[in-house]
Amino acid sequence: MILGEYSFSDSAELSSLAEHHRLAERYKDVEFHKTECRGFYGGYFLNTLLPYGPDDFFFYDPEKDIFVLFSGTVYNRSDFFSGHNIGPSVSDPELVARLFLKEGPDFVKELNGDFSFFVLRPAGGRAYLYRDHAGIRPLAYSTYQGKLVFSSDNIELSRALPGTQHSDTEYLLGYFKYIDYRRTPDRRVQKLTPGHYLEFSGQGVRLVKYWDPGNIKPDRSLSWEKMISDLKSLVHDSVTVRCDRRFIAGADVSSGLDSGIVSLLARKEYSHQQSFYGFSWSPDQYDASGVEYDEREIVNSFCRKSDITPVFADMNEDDFSRFVSRFYFNRGYFSSDKTIEQALRLHTNLIFSGWGGDEFISTGDRGIEADLLRGLHFKIFFRRNPVKNPRKFIKWFLFYVIYPALGILDKATARSFRNDARYLEKPFRQSDRKALRNFYFHTSRRQLHLRLLQFYHLQERCESWAINGFCNGVEYRFPLLDRRIIEYILKVPSLLLCRTEHFRPLLREIGEDILPDEVRWQLLKNDPVYWSFMNDLFRKSALRYLDEIDTWKSNPALHFVNFRLLSCDIDKYRLSPGEVNEKILFRALVYLKALHEFTVCYRGK
Repeated sequence: MILGEYSFSDSAELSSLAEHHRLAERYKDVEFHKTECRGFYGGYFLNTLLPYGPDDFFFYDPEKDIFVLFSGTVYNRSDFFSGHNIGPSVSDPELVARLFLKEGPDFVKELNGDFSFFVLRPAGGRAYLYRDHAGIRPLAYSTYQGKLVFSSDNIELSRALPGTQHSDTEYLLGYFKYIDYRRTPDRRVQKLTPGHYLEFSGQGVRLVKYWDPGNIKPDRSLSWEKMISDLKSLVHDSVTVRCDRRFIAGADVSSGLDSGIVSLLARKEYSHQQSFYGFSWSPDQYDASGVEYDEREIVNSFCRKSDITPVFADMNEDDFSRFVSRFYFNRGYFSSDKTIEQALRLHTNLIFSGWGGDEFISTGDRGIEADLLRGLHFKIFFRRNPVKNPRKFIKWFLFYVIYPALGILDKATARSFRNDARYLEKPFRQSDRKALRNFYFHTSRRQLHLRLLQFYHLQERCESWAINGFCNGVEYRFPLLDRRIIEYILKVPSLLLCRTEHFRPLLREIGEDILPDEVRWQLLKNDPVYWSFMNDLFRKSALRYLDEIDTWKSNPALHFVNFRLLSCDIDKYRLSPGEVNEKILFRALVYLKALHEFTVCYRGK
């Protein structure tokens, strides 16, 4: 993680930004390393549980007038060994410096990696911020009083700015409705857009888009065999390049295709490890009688065949309440907080995740039907959507074609939105229309992929896990969000995906020689055991918070809550639980508790 403040003044005045970054005090294994240069003050954090040293974060060559602060990893380093006078021993920050000096600011187009970094040309008075193509590594910035300030942690940066008091209301509302997930707790702080770099000079701020996946055109010459072969190679390589033997690795596991392929390929790369742990969010001890299927059985079978040691969640009620109170740090990812704790106990500091597969390589049906109709492929369309059951045909036609084109939410989704926003005051209930469009309303599969990149849920999870993971001593890597895979999927015509009748056809085909059949042909997406378990935890924890509502009322940051309605429903629940939708009430109580704790911590009290 990196942070800094740059101004055109040569003053060596101590930055208030660094004074407010207290990570080194909160975490016993985190150390802050200060760096200074002409007009710049900042530095980087090291976690002693991670195999990084100063050379992985910092490079300065005063003779060539270049200063680099770097966070992350470049995976295609070998592409620059020939013709650039760069060898394997050159660190990533030095690699960035050399490429910048040789090719200028646009050199970043050639990189493949998870990174965010700062480049300063002290003599020239120019500074640059960069963020990787897909936005895996976080970076936020603000400009005020002629200064550029930046940090890997947008929440800490927001808190550090002069005059900060309460969190931005819309930012907090993201747990009750759809918002622009690029928001930060302070409107003056912006997340650097993925695939962009920022130039800061005497002329002001210039934001440059260096990666535009919208320019990628479908390749109609692709054959099925060529596509499967190419994607299989890309998936294998995207895992391989993210392997680093300095780490002790593990992976997230489930019954899904994404995590199955990633965890199995990573396990093969780490065959030298005696134990390779597969972390499941499913509960270790939980009575699952009556559920549709028990994912733990599939995970156990898969791990046994793959030489992976399964580790099921051992989260209890006290753990869950503790994680709710740690909302400032885990950003609401309670299960991942437990995974991090388990990984640390097992001396694992790198976790591979299949996150991002759903949006690209393991895409399902969304957008394909509209593409078939637009391309006049009626025979294939009606083969996929037979009219022998008119009611089902009409339902699917509305859901996949008409509603997305007209911007209409289906009744079940609209009802869930109303339920989620039940305890908000009326002016705050409406979801951000652009966010809804990006997630739900697509008139082509290509548009679906591009808008899901813009929706920012991919990046939001990645940056939250990056910060919480780093602070505790665990790094996450996401091979299915490799930019090469994203670019390739945008080249694939939808017609090619109709070659088989399989749902999520690409990973099922790629996984033919990789995955056990029980994973490869698993069609159910959600784990009923996990969700039953989490509903119980929400219920038990919410009952603890029933008497805290008066404390929340006195918190001015929660002014958007309809406490009158909330109090009324609590009273109804106490008298006659059946009169209240418990799931809606309990969810609201847990997240209001979490937001209360967040705002108290944010104010620093």
